[in-house]
Amino acid sequence: MRTSTPQELAFALRSPSSGPLAAVVCALADLFEDPSFNEGHRALLSQLLAGGEVPHFLAERAAERLTSFASTLEDLHSQILSDNASNPFDEIPSIEAPRLRRVV
Repeated sequence: MRTSTPQELAFALRSPSSGPLAAVVCALADLFEDPSFNEGHRALLSQLLAGGEVPHFLAERAAERLTSFASTLEDLHSQILSDNASNPFDEIPSIEAPRLRRVV
């Protein structure tokens, strides 16, 4: 199997029908920057791509997981926008933010 160059992929993305390809490339770009996307995940993804198809049961499990993730994001968004709720970020441990100094 011949490997495409990034330039060939960029050219393919110019096609009006390349919306799904663009979505996958964007998702992969995000994944590769995510430290929780480890070598095991990469191996599983590679095997899936080499197989040329996503088994139906796997697509269903992935859709369920994605729905759960979206629901979690919606809940967090609602909490943030709610006037009477506490800030959900108050419960997340964090490093103290650096103090800004005025430099003249």
